[in-house]
Amino acid sequence: MAEPQPRGEDEPRRGGEPKPPNRISIIVASDKLDKLFPAVTLASTAAVMGWEAELFFTMWGLSALRRGYEASEVSSDYKIHEASLLRTLASGSMPGWREMLAEGRKMGRLRVYACSTTMGMLGIGAEDLSEMVDDVVGAAYFLDRAKDSDINLFIS
Repeated sequence: MAEPQPRGEDEPRRGGEPKPPNRISIIVASDKLDKLFPAVTLASTAAVMGWEAELFFTMWGLSALRRGYEASEVSSDYKIHEASLLRTLASGSMPGWREMLAEGRKMGRLRVYACSTTMGMLGIGAEDLSEMVDDVVGAAYFLDRAKDSDINLFIS
């Protein structure tokens, strides 16, 4: 089966206008490893393929963006697999979700947003956030961008 080819801005549309790149918008509402990995994998892969990718961290997902915080658990439904996942990560045979996110961000098409409302609710200041955060935005800003995305996901 042929590999999917990135569709970039230079592809012509009807009328000769360049087509904007595809976009994926993902809301991340969990700080559990089994939620962070899929969100970051999809966003980073999209960025490598030439897509724009946006991650909006809200509620408990925002915890994952705090300085010094390291996600170390999986959701209760998947506790049986937690030890295996942690062993794999500790062995170095698989990059951590932060490393995957950093690689995706190097493409220049992956943006990470922290939810301003959740920050206020949980008493988190901008100084508490990791350098991975591109901006602190509200839900209205993110939804305005997400409405034009090709793919929208909510991971919780």
